[in-house]
Amino acid sequence: MPSDETILQVKSLKKYFPIEKGLLRRQVGQVKAVDDVSFEIKRGEALGLVGESGCGKTTLGRCVLRAIDPTAGEIILRASDGATVDITSLDKGELRQLRKEMQMVFQDPFSSLSPRMTVLDIIGEPLWAQGVRGRDLEDRVRELADLVGLNIGHLNRYPNAFSGGQRQRIGIARALATHPGLIVADEPVSALDVSIQAQILNLLQDLQEKLGLTYLFIAHDLSVVEHIADRVAVMYVGKIIELADTEELYLNPKHPYTEALLSAVPKPDPRLEEQEIILSGEVANPADPPSGCLFHPRCQYAQDRCRLEAPPLEEVAPGHFAACHFAQELELTGVAM
Repeated sequence: MPSDETILQVKSLKKYFPIEKGLLRRQVGQVKAVDDVSFEIKRGEALGLVGESGCGKTTLGRCVLRAIDPTAGEIILRASDGATVDITSLDKGELRQLRKEMQMVFQDPFSSLSPRMTVLDIIGEPLWAQGVRGRDLEDRVRELADLVGLNIGHLNRYPNAFSGGQRQRIGIARALATHPGLIVADEPVSALDVSIQAQILNLLQDLQEKLGLTYLFIAHDLSVVEHIADRVAVMYVGKIIELADTEELYLNPKHPYTEALLSAVPKPDPRLEEQEIILSGEVANPADPPSGCLFHPRCQYAQDRCRLEAPPLEEVAPGHFAACHFAQELELTGVAM
């Protein structure tokens, strides 16, 4: 169960990528991949981050870990010793020491593992970077392999000897090596078969309970997120447009974009009629976003106000936030969990 202690607080985070042209590489614009995003995660909580491809989910996750430097904003992490630190203000040396507190599980279990390293070396690499050597390193690697369900006798094999699901277990073991409190899981099951997805999701949930982990779980599939997330944040063109407890968001969406995403979730009963909402037009260009609400060109409920005025992310029900002018008025369709 999540505690009342906030482990991660993100304030007004922005990541803009410059658009350059010409021989002199003159900047002619910028891509607003993450644009004024704020949220917090409690210790022991799993926050799901969902949205279409290109909405900024992965960029946000990498900014949180300082894998890429944000353009503006604050990322405040509460370390295991209780100290709070703004990650954006750290230099490379200070950030290296803080790495043990936060790790990432990558989307592709095939390209995220070096083919020239054994499993023992891959899982032990973060420990080596933190100064662990010899017998202590090997014992910790064996402990981690057993924890994620890997055969300890296979630690001297190379990644090409393993299936996709086993490789993702190796990636998870590597992420857990330094006892992190925060794990950013970037679509960790999207490249796996459906049967293997369930195994990895169950593993992540078991590890969360055993180790008290906190997850920022990035995905595009809402049917995956509902099984692991305590709360869900929906992103669209670099902004969070809805945030609520998982059950509340699935049953009572307050933003038309969330309603459209939920309508695409497969129904478990084949007798139920599919009523998927097909959005018109294309996803807005983050380099040239529309005026007013970013979603209004594709929204069936859009009115004149939506074209002129950008709605703020506001609390429309206890613990339920939405960026829609008519969130209180619209009767949107959710799905049963």
